[in-house]
Amino acid sequence: MKTIDSAQTLGQAIRGARIARGLSQQALAELSGLSRKYIGDLELGKETVELGAALRVAANMDIVWNAPAETPQAVLDQAARAIAQEINNDDSRFALQLAMDCFLRLKSMKPFRLKKPPTTGSQHFDALLAAGAREVLDHHHSTPPRWGSKLANPWFPAEDRMELTDEFRALTIKRTPRRFAEFNIFLKDNSLDQLCA
Repeated sequence: MKTIDSAQTLGQAIRGARIARGLSQQALAELSGLSRKYIGDLELGKETVELGAALRVAANMDIVWNAPAETPQAVLDQAARAIAQEINNDDSRFALQLAMDCFLRLKSMKPFRLKKPPTTGSQHFDALLAAGAREVLDHHHSTPPRWGSKLANPWFPAEDRMELTDEFRALTIKRTPRRFAEFNIFLKDNSLDQLCA
């Protein structure tokens, strides 16, 4: 299989698929919501054609190519966006689960460095992502990131689902990994056990 590595090879692939389907340039243009001239330019491999439209035409011709493997940074950024959505939906419990899942995925990917993700819209969850990123990078002996801010007041995420006794708080503080405690975040659950193992 030939690799699509230029505007010219993309144009050739689209032209071949169009002809194999018995479509004229005009028919493909109508199918894609574009002009016949655009299809002609695309098939000629002109590098000035708009990328979004070219991708739409390629999809209409079932021409797909694989993206590279997901990067640790993409996993962190996607988690931050998903957490923001759950916070907007007033579901902090699921947002916490998304964060824990993100940390476990990152741990398995063995990242070398992580940059600051988009904000979640919550100081608590922004701090949680920073603490989790440090925990993961520590686990792989990588340089911890410099982004993230310690919370002014202690945060016990378990408070969102139950009332905490003083004994439970004390035990949670004692068992919280250092990187989370540095951010004034205190939690201890099975997901965190797997992360810190």
